[in-house]
Amino acid sequence: MLTARGISTGKSDITDRQFNIAFAFESSDTGEPAIAQSTFHHFADYNWYPAAGAPSFVSEPPGDALSHSPEARRSTLRYARNLALWLAGRRP
Repeated sequence: MLTARGISTGKSDITDRQFNIAFAFESSDTGEPAIAQSTFHHFADYNWYPAAGAPSFVSEPPGDALSHSPEARRSTLRYARNLALWLAGRRP
């Protein structure tokens, strides 16, 4: 049986309610660890390095929070590193 737990939340600007945006599935007899999240686009180069240009399917203007906020960039890199380590079976 798969078990999942919420590992990251967001907050709606409209309703002000929190919601889960990422779930972790622990390794078990039925499979390896996995992540399901609604924020997959945050791992795209366009969000990390807007100067590299957008993929052809993106029509919205780039954000620039990571280039203007060293703490946001550190937090994002830490999240990506911890996620990669966890998926590889190592604890961050």
